[in-house]
Amino acid sequence: MATNTRILIIDDDPLMSLLVAKTIESLGMTATTVTSGEAGINLYKEQGADAILLDVVMPNGMNGFETCRALRELPESRCLPIMMMTVKDDMESLRNSYTAGATDFIAKPLNFPLLGYRLQYMLRSSDTTKQLFESERRLHRIAYFDNLTGLPNRQFFREHLQMTIALAERLNLKLGLMYLDMDGLKRINDSLGHHVGDQFLKEIGDRLRHSLRITDAIAWSGKTDGGSAIARLGGDEFTILLSPITRNEDAALVAERIRQILSKPYIFDNHEVYASVSIGISTYPDDSTTAEGLLQNADLAMYHTKRTGGDGFRYFSKTMTEIANRRLTMETYLRKALEREEMELHYQPQFAVRSGDCIGVEALLRWHSQELGQMPPSEFITLAEKSGLILSIGEWVLKTAAKQAKTWLDKGLPVARISVNVSTLQFIKKDFPAIVQAILHEVGLPPERLDLELTESALEADEVDILDMLVSLKQMGVSLSIDDFGTGYSSLSRLKKFPISTLKIDKNFIQDIETDSANAAIVAAVIAMGKGLDMKTIAEGVETVRQLNFLKTLGCDQVQGFLLAKPMTSDQVEKFFSTSVRLNFNSQ
Repeated sequence: MATNTRILIIDDDPLMSLLVAKTIESLGMTATTVTSGEAGINLYKEQGADAILLDVVMPNGMNGFETCRALRELPESRCLPIMMMTVKDDMESLRNSYTAGATDFIAKPLNFPLLGYRLQYMLRSSDTTKQLFESERRLHRIAYFDNLTGLPNRQFFREHLQMTIALAERLNLKLGLMYLDMDGLKRINDSLGHHVGDQFLKEIGDRLRHSLRITDAIAWSGKTDGGSAIARLGGDEFTILLSPITRNEDAALVAERIRQILSKPYIFDNHEVYASVSIGISTYPDDSTTAEGLLQNADLAMYHTKRTGGDGFRYFSKTMTEIANRRLTMETYLRKALEREEMELHYQPQFAVRSGDCIGVEALLRWHSQELGQMPPSEFITLAEKSGLILSIGEWVLKTAAKQAKTWLDKGLPVARISVNVSTLQFIKKDFPAIVQAILHEVGLPPERLDLELTESALEADEVDILDMLVSLKQMGVSLSIDDFGTGYSSLSRLKKFPISTLKIDKNFIQDIETDSANAAIVAAVIAMGKGLDMKTIAEGVETVRQLNFLKTLGCDQVQGFLLAKPMTSDQVEKFFSTSVRLNFNSQ
């Protein structure tokens, strides 16, 4: 046994304490003696011990059973070996010893060689117990805590939330649950690397810990990591439990404080990074009386915050549930839409500003559901992307548009090119260029007749991979455009490396171009940048003559919109081209 092993002897008999101490020292251990339970407890708190030998019968003050129970209440003594020494060796004394928390029991008069043997065995067993306890603690941490941030994980939070709801029900308390989702983690991972993304998440965890006041959160049972009711559910999603709150509005005060704290700049590897947070709030018992319901409703509220631009918070409402149910119903029918041939393409002509010639059409997806009727693209395309259905739908759109373009080409119609929108999920698949090539080969459409419209978000992934994909498509002969340019986070240093042919100016900038000086400045800057990078510019959503004239003045190359031609079916396009292939912009 190690020479630094310390044994504490608690016995009011000085002679017995001396004999026990000599036995311990003969084994190479250190002995310390006290004569009362109170003194033993205080000394253990101050200096600790590797084991305690405790007399049961101590007339003055606490007896051995009371002392043992008091020691076991100390958090650090969970695995402490405690041996009871007593002249009483009856079954009741034995039972009382183990009930009080003793590890072993030895009768007086003591057999000192046996005492030494039992003590060494107890210490070895204690080492094993400590190892088991440490293993249990590590497994508990793996099961219930997030390795990256050190915060409780989804499982811990769910169990704690259920216990807190049960307590709130008994005490008639009101709870607030906040569901947080960081805006922009993907952009940080893609531009600065996942190691910076991990640092970002750690920093968020630290800021959340420090942002919650003690009155904001109910302490965890088994108090850990500061006792805050914060958890990381996974990815960039976090939850915060507020308990108790007096009014539902109290959660808004905390949410706004958190929003401001998380929006402050982050410094990583000399990069200053900005991010915002979308927060959803649900309350007990108003919004739900179950843990699952509160989480689901707070998640729904967060989703609505994100859909309306993020960087804020929203309370859950029954309307959100109705929207969620509609979304679920829509997804069910959307999965059957292609099979039931409910999808079709409409085509909107695009014109060159200088000549007025129609230089192509953009393929626009339409869905008429048998059950739901005509569905707005703004709803079902977003849903298709979230559900992953956009991959099969997108491939159908690409093939259908290519077939239609080949049909028009064979008929001799002057459709120079057809533009097809490509989802980010489609584009980032490494086999996307091969899919495009296979479709063009199958349909027989010359590649130069196809223009692929990519979003800015599609270009935010790994630069080398994206460049390789774009180069492969360009070498095929396909032209490439960036759709809704100005609404994303395009880096000019990246943009100039990519073989992009056209920048498509988002219609939101065009709507108020005559009256909104900021929009006018943005459009002018995009057009000037396009010329500088040797790219064409096309403005969508042109609806008034004043907008068209303004764009002509700025030098925009191409336009499309309701002023010039609405989206049409394939038959309507053929009639349009048979009568009107050029517009006289000078008369507009």
